Amino acid sequence: MNTKTKSFPLALLAFAAMTACGKIAGDQNMGTASIGLETWKFSKDSSSWEEVTLPHCYNAQDGHSPAYYRGKAFYVKEIEFKKKDLGTPVYLLLEGAAQQSDLNVNGKFVSHHQGGYNAFYTRLDPYLKEGLNTIEVSCDNHEDMNVPPVTSDFNKNGGLVNPASLLKLKKLYFAPESYGLYRLHVSTPEVSPEKATAMFEAAVGNVCETDGKVSVIFRLTDAEGKIAAEKKIRLRVTALSEGDKVSAVLEVAKPHLWDGLKAPYLYKATAVLESKNGKILDMTETKVGFRSYSFDKDKGFMLNGRPYPLRGVAEHQDMDGKALAMDKEDFEGDYEIIKELGCNFLRLAHYPHNDYEYRLCDSLGLVVQTEIPWVNVCGLRAEESYFMNIESQFREMVANLYNHPSIVFWGFWNELASWANNEAAQGALDAEKVVSQTEKLYGIAKELDPYRLAGVTDCTIYRDPGYENIKGDFFSENRYNGWYYSMGNFEAFTLDMDEIHAKMGPTNVAEYGAGVNPFCHTSADLSDLKVIDAGKHFEEYGNLFHESHVRQISKLDYLGFSSLWILFDFPVAARQEGFMDSDDGVHFSPNEARKYMNDKGLVTRDRKVKKDVFYLYKSLWNHDVTTVYITSRRLLKVQAGKPYSVKVYSNAPSLKLYVNGGLVQILDSCPDETGVIWTFAPVKLGEGLNKIRVEGGGASDEVSLEGTDLAREAEARQGA
Repeated sequence: MNTKTKSFPLALLAFAAMTACGKIAGDQNMGTASIGLETWKFSKDSSSWEEVTLPHCYNAQDGHSPAYYRGKAFYVKEIEFKKKDLGTPVYLLLEGAAQQSDLNVNGKFVSHHQGGYNAFYTRLDPYLKEGLNTIEVSCDNHEDMNVPPVTSDFNKNGGLVNPASLLKLKKLYFAPESYGLYRLHVSTPEVSPEKATAMFEAAVGNVCETDGKVSVIFRLTDAEGKIAAEKKIRLRVTALSEGDKVSAVLEVAKPHLWDGLKAPYLYKATAVLESKNGKILDMTETKVGFRSYSFDKDKGFMLNGRPYPLRGVAEHQDMDGKALAMDKEDFEGDYEIIKELGCNFLRLAHYPHNDYEYRLCDSLGLVVQTEIPWVNVCGLRAEESYFMNIESQFREMVANLYNHPSIVFWGFWNELASWANNEAAQGALDAEKVVSQTEKLYGIAKELDPYRLAGVTDCTIYRDPGYENIKGDFFSENRYNGWYYSMGNFEAFTLDMDEIHAKMGPTNVAEYGAGVNPFCHTSADLSDLKVIDAGKHFEEYGNLFHESHVRQISKLDYLGFSSLWILFDFPVAARQEGFMDSDDGVHFSPNEARKYMNDKGLVTRDRKVKKDVFYLYKSLWNHDVTTVYITSRRLLKVQAGKPYSVKVYSNAPSLKLYVNGGLVQILDSCPDETGVIWTFAPVKLGEGLNKIRVEGGGASDEVSLEGTDLAREAEARQGA
């Protein structure tokens, strides 16, 4: 089932079996008919065609390469309309047409859309005819200086990357133009344990040449199916109106609160449109949650009146072999990994994601920041149309995602910085324009949604003057101390963040991280390493990086949220680093599969390998599972006879270390301030296979290390 149709009661929907041609179907007595448009004909040159299933990305295979295809591609769908199907509003819903698109119906141009990640509706009925109708969508992901993202540290993929559907309505209907994906907005301006209010807003369209008398019923239903509140409004709808607004405030006494991971309670909000004789003309629904929150400059984030530090990860919508075109099952698999990790916050970067992700966050109790793809570029030569598109993408994002209780933070931009700005694209950075445009976006945010927090994410506050005056409810910083700068000095992170907090007020850490190749290892002491070879992203160095940042972040009480970069590795055509593999720290071999990849993930792009640091954070965040994990498990060879320290990530109360079946050491408590990083006293491993086992809290882990003469092996390789 496609994303849009999930927002309608199942009683309203009847899906036709889709082949190359689909027919409109639905319960016409109920007023709404919808069809999921899963299969399309696809071509890059309009001559050779193949059948594809949405979601579809035409960079699914070549995206992991130095030069992926950037240009046009075409999608065609034939749909049959009978005479009785004509004369009422018909909308095409595309939930993502990347990066911009043209829509033609029966050979006639209908519309152009810029922005590849937001859902949008297009009215089709003026262009339809009886019989077969041909719908053509051409997608285009070429670099366009006026459509963000222009340049960025992620690929700009193309295609119908999210679901598509067709919506047929009665002559009186809930109009989608102002209220986005769900055609209904529900805000929660007042929330307390004693009382909560839900403000419903919608618009009723009328294609008749006379005014229409209707009733709109707004209803809240609790998770048990009981009506919690309801209000009926009688309305006269203007003739030929594209949308007369209607609103109401419903009150719920002693509401169940949406309380993060603890209790993500959801109500169903329904809007029903009835004719004057009680016939249902249209209906739509969404899920809402009642929660209150605040963000104090020094005390951090509060949820429902209590401190609630937000700690989590950033994530791209990307998967190996699919790129952006992830389906429902893909997302569900990813969120099983997120549940295992135990975090309570997600930064869905750097663009609006598929709506199904936000619904998963709603149901799991994950707090979210989402943002538009205004990344890196704001030059002195930027045209006004560039900023108009930025505003349009922001308006679309808010309209579509308005109802999700998981979303607390709206983001305007990421790293509009002198070092990242593409001068060849738009000229040198225009810091003054960044500030003025941000202020304009802030005004739009408060006009559209006065209840959520809105702000920006930067990384160069020390280099670009004027940003201290940036308008926003929060400021998020991307810090890479010990990776891109301050090599070997992880602790500079706290010094930088304290200074930023003093300047900017309510502060978050939106990114921190280091490249980690889980198949590149060393047993050398990395504590004073000053330089990282671009090809060698040692997993052990990444472990030290994250261990230090975990310790520091735990002491920064003012942080609203911290999100490490990133959950899954993802491809970047311009990157060529972290591709040297080694299982002993002596012998290195290049691995082409790891080129053109940002490997800062906790998990590899194919989801097959959870790196060591995944278990560091799982031990820290997931209190429902006892974790015992031995680090450097893919370091298969060590120097025989040389002391070797076994390091474990665990939330167990105590640990026992066994070597080759013999008990070597007991740690009655964690020696590290984090409570999850355990290091045993060094042991000498003999030649041959050494079995290392650690037990604690009813859990255990075991690895095998081969003790060998690494120097002799290296000499032998050189001689060969």
